[in-house]
Amino acid sequence: MIANFETTQWSLILEAADSGHSSHMSALEQLCRRYRPPLLAFARGFGLKDQDAQDVIQSFFLHLLEKNLPSRANPELGRFRSFLLGSLRNFIHVTHRNATRERRGGDPSTHVSLQDENHDLESELANEESPDLAFDREWAHTLIQIALDELEKEQATQGTTERYLLMRPLLLDPEGRDTVFAELQQRFNMADGAARTALSRLRTRFRELVRAEVLRIVQNPNDVDAEITHLLKMLR
Repeated sequence: MIANFETTQWSLILEAADSGHSSHMSALEQLCRRYRPPLLAFARGFGLKDQDAQDVIQSFFLHLLEKNLPSRANPELGRFRSFLLGSLRNFIHVTHRNATRERRGGDPSTHVSLQDENHDLESELANEESPDLAFDREWAHTLIQIALDELEKEQATQGTTERYLLMRPLLLDPEGRDTVFAELQQRFNMADGAARTALSRLRTRFRELVRAEVLRIVQNPNDVDAEITHLLKMLR
C-alpha cells in the first residue's frame, strides 16, 4: 500500500500511514493537531454546539487512529483536504444513524467505510454548503497559520522575532504599512528602504512556506497553484 504513495507529495500522510515507520505515531498526532480547526468548523457548521462538536471531532480522531485512516487515503481520488472532509462527513452520518438506531432499539453496530462517499447526506444536513464553506475557510486559515508559525521560528533563530511580529500583519494585509514602518524606525532605527527590503524578503519566504505546506497535501505538484488559488478565495 505504501508503494502507492511514493510518487506523491503526501509526506506526512505517508509517514502516518506506515505503522512500521519510526515517526508513525508522531505523524498521526501532527495530522490531528494540524487539521482539528477546520474539522471543528465543519462540525459547528453542521449545527453542533461547541462541546458536542469537540466530542465528535475527538471521536473522529480516535477512529482515525484505530482504523489508520491515512493508510486508506488514495491520492488518485483527490486532494487530502477533500478526502478528510469526506471522511468526517461520512463519520458524522454513520454516528448519527447509529444513534438513531439505538434510540429505536435497533442494532447500532455499523461498519464505517472511510472510502465510501456515495451515501446520501441531503436528508441529514440542514445546510450542506454552510459547513463545507466553514471547513474550507478554516482550512485556509490553518495552512496560513502554519506558514506564519514556521516563519516566526525561522526569525527567532535569526534573533529578529520582535521585528517580525511588527511586520507580520503586513504579510496578509498591506493596510497600516506606514504605521508599522514608523515603529520600525523608532524601535530598530530602520530606514524606510531597509524596512521595505525586509518586508519584501518576509513576503517571499512566507509564500515559499505556504507553497511548501500545500505541497505536502496535494496528490500532484501541478495541483499546488490551484490549491493556493482556492485558499486565497476562501480567505477573501
